[in-house]
Amino acid sequence: MSRPTYRFAAFELDSAARELRQGGQLVVVSPKIFDCLVWLIEHRDRAVGRDELIAAVWGRADVADAQLGQLMRKLRRIIGDDGDGQTIIRTVPRFGYRWIAPTGVLDTAASGTPEPPLAEVPSAAQAAAGAASALPPDASPVAAAPTPVAAARRRPWPALAIVLVALLVAAAGAQRWFARAPLAPARPGSEEAIAILPVEIGAGIDSEWAWLRLGLMDLVAHHLRRAGLVVVPSANVVALVRNEGTPALEARRVHEATGAGSLITGDAERTANGWVVRLQWRRDEAVLREAEGRDVDAAGAARQAGDRLLGWLQRRAPAALPGADAMPAQWLQRIDAALLDQDFATARNLIEQAPPDLQGTSALLLRQADLDITAERNDEAYAAYAELLRRFPDRESDPVVRARALMGIAGPLAQRGDLAGAQRQLGEAIALLQDLNQPDLLGEALAGRAMLRMVLGDYDRADSDFSQGRIALELGGDTLRLARLEGQQANLLALRNRHAEALAVWDRVADRFERFGDARNVVEALGNAGIERLALLESAAALATIERARPWLARIEDGALTRVIFDYTQARVLARNGRDGEARSLLEPILEQPAALPVLGLALAVRIELARLELAHGNPVRAARLVEDETALDEPALATPLYARLRASGRLTRVRALRAAGQETRAQQAAQRFTALAERSGEPDMLIHALLAAAEQDWAAGRRETAAPVYEAALREANRSGSPSDVAEVVASYGGALIGAGDHVRAAAVVGQVARWAAQDFDCALIQARLYAALGQTDALAAALARARGLAGERSVSIAGAAAP
Repeated sequence: MSRPTYRFAAFELDSAARELRQGGQLVVVSPKIFDCLVWLIEHRDRAVGRDELIAAVWGRADVADAQLGQLMRKLRRIIGDDGDGQTIIRTVPRFGYRWIAPTGVLDTAASGTPEPPLAEVPSAAQAAAGAASALPPDASPVAAAPTPVAAARRRPWPALAIVLVALLVAAAGAQRWFARAPLAPARPGSEEAIAILPVEIGAGIDSEWAWLRLGLMDLVAHHLRRAGLVVVPSANVVALVRNEGTPALEARRVHEATGAGSLITGDAERTANGWVVRLQWRRDEAVLREAEGRDVDAAGAARQAGDRLLGWLQRRAPAALPGADAMPAQWLQRIDAALLDQDFATARNLIEQAPPDLQGTSALLLRQADLDITAERNDEAYAAYAELLRRFPDRESDPVVRARALMGIAGPLAQRGDLAGAQRQLGEAIALLQDLNQPDLLGEALAGRAMLRMVLGDYDRADSDFSQGRIALELGGDTLRLARLEGQQANLLALRNRHAEALAVWDRVADRFERFGDARNVVEALGNAGIERLALLESAAALATIERARPWLARIEDGALTRVIFDYTQARVLARNGRDGEARSLLEPILEQPAALPVLGLALAVRIELARLELAHGNPVRAARLVEDETALDEPALATPLYARLRASGRLTRVRALRAAGQETRAQQAAQRFTALAERSGEPDMLIHALLAAAEQDWAAGRRETAAPVYEAALREANRSGSPSDVAEVVASYGGALIGAGDHVRAAAVVGQVARWAAQDFDCALIQARLYAALGQTDALAAALARARGLAGERSVSIAGAAAP
């Protein structure tokens, strides 16, 4: 195998060793300058656009032209060129640059034992795109294993569908790796995306070769991506195949899900002399080009066919990776295919039975660590990642591999509760990746750190990380992972009480997952969309959203946890639509479900919802019993901004239930403690509900002059930083108190703030009806009562001076 070395002027550039020499002396250059130099030389047959060069060097699109110009000035000084003479690099006005120096190519044989290449490794949970890697002398260069999303032993409360450790693990491990050949970046907007479909294996071939169906698909995708084409990540295609339940995909479905403009299909056949692989490039039903490869090895035949397609496109075929056809490389390809197919048992078996020359290598250790995460063997995974960091102590050993290990170890650290430590690991990984051409890896690292910052309440910096991560992932054309990242961003919007924006994102995410046929993620996205609609007082629309999710729920196999979370969400939506009996029938069994135990806060959330139902139906003693245990609200794991609304709702419901049950002293103590905790936390959800609890307590105790300014403060805070549902809850309480006290003028000012929602929300319609009854407005009262009855369901429509039949 050969590695190209380029000679120009007095310089020699070794692209494999990443060394530039002048007259035999090593010239030290930054990684960006080296990448820029290589890209220009490798594409010297044409002019290179500024956008293309920025994507190649920085791995993202949000880089100013001034930065590129500064980099080019430094590069020209190093190689003895200048902007006036331009004997080596010519500036192409209003376009970019072109390499014009006479350049020779010297193929230097790779020394030592051939190493298997870093095959593109599929993620078991997410799609992923390429990265460049080189491993230390102890190991063959190998693909880093995927880290499928692993369930945390205690998962965060599902109201926002945030599973912290799972997302961190996905950010840490769902990657594909390539050996020693930098990934040629996709150029957004310059070419359409291409989807490579699973390769059909000829009839009669032994089952031991079944792995080639996905293995060759991934190999071709990797090969074309290295040549600079925009290729849909293999895991996206596999997810679509799996969810469709058929090996044959329609072009229309692939385009709808992935955005791919064309497809490459293929078949492989074994002959007496080896293998034949045929590839067809298709758009819609038309075959644009066919190519065939023949080799003793199936992978070699697939690469030949891919090279011929590249020739048709007038693209230079990338050099074969060292050891690509050796037995260790084939073994790794089999592991990779199993991981891509989410067949973790087979992947584990292959790792344990690996040939002697692979055992103990960093390549296998990466796969083993990620599979340990899948099996929730987090201590073992932590030890493996720590060993990898020992083998790769700094960026000089290999920055990409070190970044991968840093990202991997962040998941176990987060699960141990060391969020600061996990954030440091991801921060170092991001710093390493900023200078490398690894947009997908960088995007995942940024998404992982964004999640940590969101958990810790650092919303501004979390938003910045999400935005940067989105740009990086868009360069990889990974629509499936972008949908997941958008879901995380929607969680952040909801935490900031920007519910209308969060709803728009969740609706878009649900549509994307529907195109992929991803039932579990469709259900989660629609569940979250339903909750956002409740926050916006759109209860009927929330119910329609839940109904849309039910057929997808039926498609989920082994989905006990998803069903439990969905039942809770569905119950909340039903209760807000007045279907209290159905809501209770869903909530009560959850407390007995084993699947609910690992979900942090879920049992507490269910008890709070049941207590609200008991209060609404005049059973304060039962309600108080459900929320009597204050220690559940004090659990340290809930003391993060993620759980502020849960804690706030629980404490307000507890104060109300204790007071309604006649336990005035305990209610007063609970309200006072609630106020102290809210002031200490400064969280808007806690402040709104603590002020409301204190105001209601003072009003009930006859301290109305004290209660009124507290009510006003609660209303101001709800309008400033709460949701429409927060405003409605304060208005229903305060307005009702003022109406009862005969202060109709102030009541009208308060109740008027929810008039816009009276046609769609029961509580708003009812408080409006109470105001009209108090004011003696007969016609307005009749209309308001009709609205309230239409929204009531099983709830009572009873007001002073007017009652429903």
